[in-house]
Amino acid sequence: MRFMNELLSRVLMKTTLSKNRSLKPNPNRLAAYLATGIGAGLVATPAADAAIVNIDLTSTGFNLTGVNAGLSYPGSTTKSNFPISGGGTMIVSRWFGMGIYGSGLSFAAGSGNATPVKFTLDQSISYSANWKTGLPSAFKFFSTESPDFGAGSYMGFKTAQGNLGWLEVTWAGATDTFQIYSGAYESVAGVAIAAGATAVPEPSTIALLALGAAGVALNRRQAKKRQG
Repeated sequence: MRFMNELLSRVLMKTTLSKNRSLKPNPNRLAAYLATGIGAGLVATPAADAAIVNIDLTSTGFNLTGVNAGLSYPGSTTKSNFPISGGGTMIVSRWFGMGIYGSGLSFAAGSGNATPVKFTLDQSISYSANWKTGLPSAFKFFSTESPDFGAGSYMGFKTAQGNLGWLEVTWAGATDTFQIYSGAYESVAGVAIAAGATAVPEPSTIALLALGAAGVALNRRQAKKRQG
């Protein structure tokens, strides 16, 4: 028991210190870590150290939460270096162009104006999408309007360096209102991301968990031997 308590304390400490990463695991990434790392001797080193990083959209970060990102009409705000240094500029507008678009930063969109792609949870966001900069990727562009984005909808973005990410959003055309709830991106350019995916514990943490599971199994076997 003492061994397990110490182990759990170490795991909790490591996950608490990861301030910019969610505790919600991505099953696909976790499976990859387990297959390539823990299954080969508890040395988990994912290729190129790729990791999903959460974006702080609250007042302590980019400050984009709230209905229409807190903008009055007409109004807009620009967020440079989104979500990383050199990533591009995200523009949030509540004017003749309504919604979220980018300069340098690209969004997945259709062939016409006001046609942002609506991704669903776990849908892959990859380089194969049609990437656009400027107002055409917004929800509304003059008289052209995107279909509604209900709960569980995501926009895909690509930084100037090629990092792929997502924003969880809603859009209601009847009231011209949108909201940005959360976001994340891949730390390594060119790595696809699933809409809504967030980080798993760091590889060393996963190794500790596996080690703890092995310790529990060993303790049980020893207890059975003593009982027998």
